[in-house]
Amino acid sequence: MSRFFFLAAWLAMAVGASAQVTLSVVQNGTATAVPQIYDFGNVALGSVAAAEFELTNAGSSAVYLTSLDLNSPLSGVPPYTSYFSVVCSQSPDLCGSQPEQQLPIQINPSGTLDFVVQFDPFQLGSPSATLTANAGNVVSVFLTGTGVAGFALLWNAQPVGAGETISFGQVPVGTSQSVTIVFSNSGTAALTVPIIPALTSSQFSLSGTALASPSVAPGSSAQLVITFTPSTTGIQQATLTIALATYTLEGTGVAPPPAAFPVPSIEMTPTALASAQQGSLIVNLASAPATAGTGTVTLTFQSAVSGVTDDPTITFADGTRSATFTVAQGATSAQFAGGPSLSFGTGTTAGTIAFSAVLGSNTAQSSVTIAPAMIAVDAAVAARDVECDPAVIYCTTTNVELQVNGWDNTRTISALAFTFYDQYGDTISPGPIDVSAGSSFETYFTGSDMGGVFGLTAFFPVNGDSDDVVAAIVQLTNSLGATQSSQITF
Repeated sequence: MSRFFFLAAWLAMAVGASAQVTLSVVQNGTATAVPQIYDFGNVALGSVAAAEFELTNAGSSAVYLTSLDLNSPLSGVPPYTSYFSVVCSQSPDLCGSQPEQQLPIQINPSGTLDFVVQFDPFQLGSPSATLTANAGNVVSVFLTGTGVAGFALLWNAQPVGAGETISFGQVPVGTSQSVTIVFSNSGTAALTVPIIPALTSSQFSLSGTALASPSVAPGSSAQLVITFTPSTTGIQQATLTIALATYTLEGTGVAPPPAAFPVPSIEMTPTALASAQQGSLIVNLASAPATAGTGTVTLTFQSAVSGVTDDPTITFADGTRSATFTVAQGATSAQFAGGPSLSFGTGTTAGTIAFSAVLGSNTAQSSVTIAPAMIAVDAAVAARDVECDPAVIYCTTTNVELQVNGWDNTRTISALAFTFYDQYGDTISPGPIDVSAGSSFETYFTGSDMGGVFGLTAFFPVNGDSDDVVAAIVQLTNSLGATQSSQITF
């Protein structure tokens, strides 16, 4: 009882106050005095038109809105929906779930209270209604509107039915695809463009004259442009609402195509290479690219040695067989991490080194052939009276030892010959000492991961004074012929 008594007293205070409440209509953010009759104009059946009204307290004290009545006729077709209504979603203070808790609403001096009225024709004709607000003084406006035949909605010159799916197809991420819905007015009266709420997905956006034109003249049309701009790959959907009809918008974001780059080419320096050398390459472009990008160069090796599939020592300078390069916008050559060129080693196995450069969808190839060669000696060292294992049959305290390092890119070493010389340059008896070494080197190369590189240690016992041995020459033979070392001095 106390709650209702308080409310009644409150209402009595509001009625008794000196109030100066005015009613305006708001269009494009500007409030103007409402005319005696507010006409929603011609509205297509099934469409909705809306108007924003504003109550303004022009007095010096607060007033209270105690009632807001809308005397609206009902349509003649069940479920007998009202032609005019207050839009609750835009005027929650006026039509909440428990209206008795919403009114009265206080309007402070110079304050305003906005609300939206909607016209929703369900049949042809011109219904009317009276909107009355009581906030100390009574203000009212006569509402009218005309239900007319609706727009023809066209997509690709074909009618669009309610519930239809409007497809955008596959669109690369970061780009856009648009479709246009045409609101065609083929009638004899101007038509009000129906309410088009914001879309349910940020992947889609709306633009066009249908959003800016309040009405469309007879024989004219307005366009609603729907743009799909995917930010991720995959199927994207949104709901488009035009008046009371809904449509499904659907598009698929796909990965963008690779940027178009000019054709690359590989330039070798030097153009001819042999085993145990270092070469370098650069990547040139047929033209200057319009955008920056990255590419790769890879190295592969095809051995020419029977039974040998690879030489792991044939790599780029960093020990890998793949390198990344960059191309700058407007440049005509690539840049590697260490500069404009990329170094590589040729290893010690005969065969073909192939290079492949990939930039965008373009590929370039180049290769260099490492020809079979005679054995190469990199270094040789001689020593006298080397300590040895007494258990070895040839171990004596008087001896000479040769250590020879080299490579054989055919891996076919078959024979060795050692010749020793005295201080006069004469050959020491018994002359060249021949060694059949084919099986030993074959076993060694099979277990080696150093390509054709080898290290040879030869030990010879001496009958007599080892100081008489002052020099030696080693001859090594493979399938290409015999190689003789320079003179090795003790």
